[in-house]
Amino acid sequence: MELVGRLSQKFVLMHVSGIPVRADVRWLAVLLVISGVIAGGVAPITGSLAVAIALGLSATLVFFVSIFIHEFSHAAVARMEGLRVVEIVLHPFGGLTRFASEPDSPRAEFRVAIAGPAASFVLAVIFGGAAAAADAVEINVLSRLMLTLAIGNLLVAAFNMFPGYPLDGGRVLRAYLWRTGRNLTEATILTGRSGQWIAAALIAFGILLIIARQDLFTGLWAVIVGIFLYDAAGSIIREMNSASQVRVQDVMKLPAAVEPERTIHELVENILPMNRQPVIPVAREKQLFGMLLLAEIRELDPKAWHTTTVAEVMRPVTAEHFVDLETTLIEAREAARTNGIGAVCVLNAEGKLVGIFRG
Repeated sequence: MELVGRLSQKFVLMHVSGIPVRADVRWLAVLLVISGVIAGGVAPITGSLAVAIALGLSATLVFFVSIFIHEFSHAAVARMEGLRVVEIVLHPFGGLTRFASEPDSPRAEFRVAIAGPAASFVLAVIFGGAAAAADAVEINVLSRLMLTLAIGNLLVAAFNMFPGYPLDGGRVLRAYLWRTGRNLTEATILTGRSGQWIAAALIAFGILLIIARQDLFTGLWAVIVGIFLYDAAGSIIREMNSASQVRVQDVMKLPAAVEPERTIHELVENILPMNRQPVIPVAREKQLFGMLLLAEIRELDPKAWHTTTVAEVMRPVTAEHFVDLETTLIEAREAARTNGIGAVCVLNAEGKLVGIFRG
Protein backbone atom coordinates (compact mmCIF):
# COMPACT_ATOMS: atom_id res chain seq x y z
CA MET A 1 0.00 0.00 0.00
CA GLU A 2 2.90 2.33 0.74
CA LEU A 3 4.31 1.73 -2.74
CA VAL A 4 0.92 2.46 -4.34
CA GLY A 5 0.71 5.66 -2.33
CA ARG A 6 4.12 6.78 -3.51
CA LEU A 7 3.31 6.01 -7.14
CA SER A 8 0.09 8.01 -6.98
CA GLN A 9 1.67 10.97 -5.18
CA LYS A 10 1.31 14.05 -7.37
CA PHE A 11 3.89 16.66 -8.23
CA VAL A 12 3.47 20.02 -9.96
CA LEU A 13 4.61 20.15 -13.58
CA MET A 14 3.83 23.83 -14.11
CA HIS A 15 1.28 26.59 -13.53
CA VAL A 16 -0.77 27.92 -16.45
CA SER A 17 -2.97 30.99 -15.93
CA GLY A 18 -2.72 30.39 -12.20
CA ILE A 19 -3.88 26.77 -12.49
CA PRO A 20 -1.52 24.10 -11.12
CA VAL A 21 -0.90 21.24 -13.56
CA ARG A 22 -0.03 18.04 -11.71
CA ALA A 23 1.04 14.48 -12.59
CA ASP A 24 2.36 11.44 -10.72
CA VAL A 25 5.01 8.74 -11.13
CA ARG A 26 2.57 6.47 -12.96
CA TRP A 27 2.18 9.16 -15.62
CA LEU A 28 5.94 9.18 -16.14
CA ALA A 29 5.92 5.38 -16.56
CA VAL A 30 3.16 5.56 -19.17
CA LEU A 31 5.03 8.34 -20.97
CA LEU A 32 8.03 6.01 -21.32
CA VAL A 33 5.88 3.07 -22.48
CA ILE A 34 4.13 5.09 -25.18
CA SER A 35 7.44 6.58 -26.27
CA GLY A 36 8.80 3.05 -26.71
CA VAL A 37 5.80 1.95 -28.77
CA ILE A 38 6.06 4.95 -31.09
CA ALA A 39 9.84 4.52 -31.36
CA GLY A 40 9.34 0.90 -32.38
CA GLY A 41 6.97 2.01 -35.13
CA VAL A 42 9.33 4.56 -36.68
CA ALA A 43 12.62 2.68 -36.16
CA PRO A 44 12.42 0.87 -39.53
CA ILE A 45 11.98 4.23 -41.26
CA THR A 46 14.78 6.09 -39.47
CA GLY A 47 17.27 3.21 -39.48
CA SER A 48 18.63 4.51 -36.17
CA LEU A 49 17.44 3.40 -32.74
CA ALA A 50 18.65 6.59 -31.06
CA VAL A 51 16.77 8.78 -33.53
CA ALA A 52 13.66 6.60 -33.19
CA ILE A 53 13.74 6.91 -29.38
CA ALA A 54 14.17 10.69 -29.58
CA LEU A 55 11.26 10.97 -32.04
CA GLY A 56 9.11 8.64 -29.95
CA LEU A 57 9.69 10.68 -26.80
CA SER A 58 9.06 13.96 -28.65
CA ALA A 59 5.81 12.69 -30.17
CA THR A 60 4.63 11.40 -26.79
CA LEU A 61 5.33 14.74 -25.14
CA VAL A 62 3.38 16.48 -27.91
CA PHE A 63 0.52 14.04 -27.36
CA PHE A 64 0.39 14.84 -23.64
CA VAL A 65 0.49 18.53 -24.51
CA SER A 66 -2.62 17.75 -26.56
CA ILE A 67 -4.18 16.14 -23.48
CA PHE A 68 -3.34 19.28 -21.52
CA ILE A 69 -4.97 21.45 -24.20
CA HIS A 70 -8.06 19.21 -23.96
CA GLU A 71 -8.22 19.77 -20.19
CA PHE A 72 -7.33 23.46 -20.36
CA SER A 73 -10.26 23.93 -22.76
CA HIS A 74 -12.52 22.62 -20.00
CA ALA A 75 -10.86 25.02 -17.56
CA ALA A 76 -11.13 28.05 -19.86
CA VAL A 77 -14.84 27.53 -20.51
CA ALA A 78 -15.43 26.80 -16.81
CA ARG A 79 -13.92 30.16 -15.92
CA MET A 80 -16.18 31.81 -18.47
CA GLU A 81 -19.10 30.19 -16.64
CA GLY A 82 -17.90 31.56 -13.30
CA LEU A 83 -16.41 28.34 -11.90
CA ARG A 84 -13.15 28.27 -9.96
CA VAL A 85 -10.65 25.78 -11.38
CA VAL A 86 -8.72 23.95 -8.66
CA GLU A 87 -6.21 22.00 -10.75
CA ILE A 88 -5.50 20.02 -13.90
CA VAL A 89 -4.23 16.49 -13.35
CA LEU A 90 -2.45 14.42 -16.00
CA HIS A 91 -2.90 10.77 -15.08
CA PRO A 92 -1.85 7.55 -16.88
CA PHE A 93 -5.10 7.37 -18.86
CA GLY A 94 -5.60 10.99 -19.86
CA GLY A 95 -6.41 14.03 -17.79
CA LEU A 96 -8.83 15.53 -15.30
CA THR A 97 -9.87 19.09 -14.52
CA ARG A 98 -11.10 19.70 -10.99
CA PHE A 99 -13.53 22.49 -10.11
CA ALA A 100 -14.36 23.99 -6.72
CA SER A 101 -18.08 23.45 -7.38
CA GLU A 102 -20.47 22.08 -9.95
CA PRO A 103 -21.84 24.28 -12.78
CA ASP A 104 -25.03 26.07 -11.79
CA SER A 105 -27.04 25.20 -14.91
CA PRO A 106 -27.37 22.46 -17.57
CA ARG A 107 -26.18 24.93 -20.19
CA ALA A 108 -22.97 25.62 -18.27
CA GLU A 109 -22.44 21.89 -17.68
CA PHE A 110 -22.81 21.17 -21.41
CA ARG A 111 -20.47 23.95 -22.48
CA VAL A 112 -17.75 22.91 -20.02
CA ALA A 113 -18.07 19.22 -20.94
CA ILE A 114 -18.04 19.61 -24.72
CA ALA A 115 -15.05 21.98 -24.76
CA GLY A 116 -12.47 19.19 -24.27
CA PRO A 117 -13.59 16.82 -27.05
CA ALA A 118 -14.02 19.80 -29.39
CA ALA A 119 -10.40 20.84 -28.74
CA SER A 120 -9.16 17.27 -29.33
CA PHE A 121 -11.08 17.08 -32.60
CA VAL A 122 -9.57 20.37 -33.80
CA LEU A 123 -6.11 19.08 -32.90
CA ALA A 124 -6.80 15.86 -34.83
CA VAL A 125 -7.64 17.91 -37.91
CA ILE A 126 -4.48 20.02 -37.50
CA PHE A 127 -2.22 16.98 -37.11
CA GLY A 128 -4.00 15.25 -39.98
CA GLY A 129 -3.28 18.22 -42.21
CA ALA A 130 0.35 18.21 -41.09
CA ALA A 131 0.58 14.49 -41.91
CA ALA A 132 -0.78 15.09 -45.39
CA ALA A 133 1.66 17.96 -45.95
CA ALA A 134 4.62 15.87 -44.77
CA ASP A 135 3.53 13.00 -47.01
CA ALA A 136 3.29 15.36 -49.99
CA VAL A 137 6.94 16.34 -49.60
CA GLU A 138 7.88 12.71 -48.81
CA ILE A 139 9.08 13.22 -45.23
CA ASN A 140 7.92 9.76 -44.22
CA VAL A 141 8.94 9.85 -40.56
CA LEU A 142 7.20 13.18 -39.93
CA SER A 143 4.15 11.97 -41.82
CA ARG A 144 3.95 8.85 -39.63
CA LEU A 145 4.32 10.83 -36.40
CA MET A 146 1.74 13.45 -37.40
CA LEU A 147 -0.71 10.72 -38.43
CA THR A 148 -0.17 8.98 -35.08
CA LEU A 149 -0.92 12.22 -33.24
CA ALA A 150 -3.98 12.84 -35.41
CA ILE A 151 -5.36 9.37 -34.71
CA GLY A 152 -4.52 9.70 -31.01
CA ASN A 153 -6.43 12.98 -30.65
CA LEU A 154 -9.34 11.65 -32.68
CA LEU A 155 -9.57 8.61 -30.39
CA VAL A 156 -9.42 10.88 -27.32
CA ALA A 157 -12.28 12.98 -28.69
CA ALA A 158 -14.38 9.94 -29.66
CA PHE A 159 -13.74 7.95 -26.47
CA ASN A 160 -14.50 10.91 -24.22
CA MET A 161 -17.91 11.29 -25.89
CA PHE A 162 -19.08 7.88 -24.64
CA PRO A 163 -22.16 8.70 -22.49
CA GLY A 164 -20.89 7.64 -19.08
CA TYR A 165 -19.49 9.54 -16.12
CA PRO A 166 -16.66 10.56 -15.60
CA LEU A 167 -16.14 10.84 -19.39
CA ASP A 168 -17.07 14.12 -21.05
CA GLY A 169 -19.93 12.40 -22.86
CA GLY A 170 -21.26 11.40 -19.47
CA ARG A 171 -21.29 15.04 -18.42
CA VAL A 172 -23.07 15.96 -21.66
CA LEU A 173 -25.68 13.29 -20.85
CA ARG A 174 -25.89 14.62 -17.30
CA ALA A 175 -26.58 18.11 -18.68
CA TYR A 176 -29.38 16.68 -20.85
CA LEU A 177 -30.96 14.74 -17.96
CA TRP A 178 -30.66 17.80 -15.74
CA ARG A 179 -32.30 20.01 -18.37
CA THR A 180 -35.18 17.59 -18.87
CA GLY A 181 -36.19 17.60 -15.21
CA ARG A 182 -33.85 15.32 -13.25
CA ASN A 183 -32.03 16.89 -10.35
CA LEU A 184 -28.25 17.04 -10.55
CA THR A 185 -27.72 14.22 -8.05
CA GLU A 186 -30.06 11.81 -9.81
CA ALA A 187 -28.53 12.69 -13.19
CA THR A 188 -25.04 12.09 -11.79
CA ILE A 189 -25.96 8.65 -10.42
CA LEU A 190 -27.56 7.62 -13.74
CA THR A 191 -24.56 8.72 -15.79
CA GLY A 192 -22.25 7.05 -13.27
CA ARG A 193 -24.05 3.75 -13.78
CA SER A 194 -23.79 4.25 -17.53
CA GLY A 195 -20.07 4.81 -17.03
CA GLN A 196 -19.81 1.49 -15.19
CA TRP A 197 -21.51 -0.33 -18.08
CA ILE A 198 -19.10 1.29 -20.55
CA ALA A 199 -16.16 0.34 -18.31
CA ALA A 200 -17.38 -3.27 -18.09
CA ALA A 201 -17.71 -3.43 -21.89
CA LEU A 202 -14.17 -2.07 -22.24
CA ILE A 203 -12.81 -4.69 -19.84
CA ALA A 204 -14.61 -7.45 -21.75
CA PHE A 205 -13.26 -6.09 -25.04
CA GLY A 206 -9.72 -6.09 -23.66
CA ILE A 207 -10.03 -9.69 -22.48
CA LEU A 208 -11.37 -10.68 -25.91
CA LEU A 209 -8.37 -9.05 -27.61
CA ILE A 210 -5.99 -10.97 -25.36
CA ILE A 211 -7.71 -14.34 -25.91
CA ALA A 212 -8.80 -14.13 -29.55
CA ARG A 213 -6.01 -12.06 -31.08
CA GLN A 214 -3.18 -12.56 -28.58
CA ASP A 215 -2.82 -8.78 -28.50
CA LEU A 216 -1.53 -8.53 -24.96
CA PHE A 217 -0.54 -4.85 -25.03
CA THR A 218 -3.79 -3.40 -26.43
CA GLY A 219 -5.96 -5.85 -24.51
CA LEU A 220 -4.26 -5.22 -21.19
CA TRP A 221 -4.41 -1.47 -21.76
CA ALA A 222 -8.18 -1.68 -22.42
CA VAL A 223 -8.67 -3.73 -19.24
CA ILE A 224 -6.69 -1.27 -17.10
CA VAL A 225 -8.54 1.75 -18.53
CA GLY A 226 -11.84 -0.06 -17.96
CA ILE A 227 -10.98 -0.77 -14.33
CA PHE A 228 -9.96 2.87 -13.85
CA LEU A 229 -13.26 4.11 -15.32
CA TYR A 230 -15.33 1.62 -13.33
CA ASP A 231 -13.70 2.72 -10.08
CA ALA A 232 -14.12 6.42 -10.90
CA ALA A 233 -17.81 5.95 -11.78
CA GLY A 234 -18.35 3.88 -8.64
CA SER A 235 -16.73 6.58 -6.51
CA ILE A 236 -19.09 9.30 -7.73
CA ILE A 237 -22.11 7.01 -7.19
CA ARG A 238 -21.00 6.23 -3.64
CA GLU A 239 -20.39 9.92 -3.00
CA MET A 240 -23.88 10.85 -4.19
CA ASN A 241 -25.54 8.06 -2.21
CA SER A 242 -23.58 9.00 0.89
CA ALA A 243 -24.54 12.66 0.54
CA SER A 244 -28.22 11.65 0.44
CA GLN A 245 -27.86 10.27 3.99
CA VAL A 246 -26.13 13.33 5.45
CA ARG A 247 -28.20 16.16 6.95
CA VAL A 248 -27.24 19.79 6.59
CA GLN A 249 -27.04 20.11 10.40
CA ASP A 250 -24.03 17.76 10.26
CA VAL A 251 -22.00 20.01 7.94
CA MET A 252 -23.29 23.55 8.54
CA LYS A 253 -21.14 26.24 10.13
CA LEU A 254 -22.05 28.64 12.89
CA PRO A 255 -23.36 31.86 11.33
CA ALA A 256 -21.49 35.12 11.79
CA ALA A 257 -24.54 37.34 11.37
CA VAL A 258 -24.77 41.12 11.21
CA GLU A 259 -27.66 43.29 12.45
CA PRO A 260 -29.64 45.13 9.73
CA GLU A 261 -29.15 48.57 11.35
CA ARG A 262 -25.36 48.34 11.24
CA THR A 263 -23.59 50.58 8.74
CA ILE A 264 -21.41 49.17 6.01
CA HIS A 265 -18.46 50.99 7.60
CA GLU A 266 -19.02 49.14 10.89
CA LEU A 267 -19.28 45.87 9.02
CA VAL A 268 -16.04 46.42 7.09
CA GLU A 269 -14.09 47.70 10.08
CA ASN A 270 -15.31 45.50 12.92
CA ILE A 271 -16.82 42.29 11.51
CA LEU A 272 -15.21 41.36 8.19
CA PRO A 273 -11.60 41.27 9.49
CA MET A 274 -12.51 38.31 11.75
CA ASN A 275 -15.40 36.80 9.78
CA ARG A 276 -14.59 37.27 6.14
CA GLN A 277 -17.10 35.22 4.13
CA PRO A 278 -18.72 35.75 0.73
CA VAL A 279 -22.28 35.56 2.11
CA ILE A 280 -23.29 37.04 5.47
CA PRO A 281 -26.67 36.43 7.13
CA VAL A 282 -28.48 39.54 8.32
CA ALA A 283 -30.24 38.80 11.60
CA ARG A 284 -31.18 40.20 14.99
CA GLU A 285 -31.61 37.84 17.92
CA LYS A 286 -31.43 34.93 15.46
CA GLN A 287 -34.35 36.30 13.41
CA LEU A 288 -33.26 36.20 9.74
CA PHE A 289 -33.95 39.33 7.69
CA GLY A 290 -31.80 38.90 4.61
CA MET A 291 -28.51 37.91 2.99
CA LEU A 292 -25.57 40.23 2.36
CA LEU A 293 -23.12 39.47 -0.45
CA LEU A 294 -19.55 40.66 -0.07
CA ALA A 295 -19.28 41.11 -3.86
CA GLU A 296 -22.14 43.62 -3.78
CA ILE A 297 -20.52 45.58 -0.92
CA ARG A 298 -17.42 46.05 -3.09
CA GLU A 299 -19.59 47.79 -5.70
CA LEU A 300 -20.53 50.54 -3.24
CA ASP A 301 -18.70 53.86 -3.13
CA PRO A 302 -16.55 53.75 0.06
CA LYS A 303 -17.64 57.34 0.75
CA ALA A 304 -21.17 56.08 1.34
CA TRP A 305 -20.20 53.35 3.83
CA HIS A 306 -20.76 55.61 6.86
CA THR A 307 -24.36 56.40 5.92
CA THR A 308 -25.47 53.18 4.22
CA THR A 309 -26.97 50.49 6.45
CA VAL A 310 -26.81 46.75 5.93
CA ALA A 311 -30.60 46.67 5.49
CA GLU A 312 -30.30 48.95 2.45
CA VAL A 313 -27.83 46.64 0.70
CA MET A 314 -28.95 43.17 1.76
CA ARG A 315 -31.12 40.89 -0.30
CA PRO A 316 -34.43 40.44 1.54
CA VAL A 317 -34.88 36.88 2.74
CA THR A 318 -36.95 34.56 0.54
CA ALA A 319 -37.82 30.86 0.78
CA GLU A 320 -34.81 30.03 -1.46
CA HIS A 321 -32.39 31.45 1.10
CA PHE A 322 -32.96 28.99 3.97
CA VAL A 323 -33.50 25.32 4.79
CA ASP A 324 -34.30 23.43 8.00
CA LEU A 325 -32.04 21.20 10.07
CA GLU A 326 -33.33 17.96 8.53
CA THR A 327 -32.64 18.99 4.94
CA THR A 328 -30.27 16.56 3.22
CA LEU A 329 -26.84 17.66 2.09
CA ILE A 330 -27.86 17.07 -1.54
CA GLU A 331 -30.94 19.30 -1.19
CA ALA A 332 -28.93 22.00 0.54
CA ARG A 333 -26.34 21.94 -2.23
CA GLU A 334 -29.06 22.21 -4.85
CA ALA A 335 -30.67 25.14 -3.03
CA ALA A 336 -27.33 26.95 -2.69
CA ARG A 337 -26.57 26.33 -6.36
CA THR A 338 -29.86 27.65 -7.66
CA ASN A 339 -30.70 30.58 -5.36
CA GLY A 340 -28.15 32.91 -6.90
CA ILE A 341 -26.01 33.47 -3.79
CA GLY A 342 -24.22 30.12 -3.36
CA ALA A 343 -25.29 29.59 0.26
CA VAL A 344 -28.31 28.85 2.44
CA CYS A 345 -29.06 29.66 6.05
CA VAL A 346 -30.21 26.89 8.37
CA LEU A 347 -33.22 27.52 10.62
CA ASN A 348 -34.43 25.41 13.54
CA ALA A 349 -38.01 24.37 14.23
CA GLU A 350 -38.75 27.79 15.78
CA GLY A 351 -37.48 29.58 12.67
CA LYS A 352 -34.33 30.82 14.39
CA LEU A 353 -30.99 31.10 12.59
CA VAL A 354 -28.62 28.33 13.75
CA GLY A 355 -26.21 27.83 10.86
CA ILE A 356 -25.09 28.57 7.33
CA PHE A 357 -24.12 26.20 4.54
CA ARG A 358 -22.13 27.21 1.48
CA GLY A 359 -22.46 24.89 -1.53
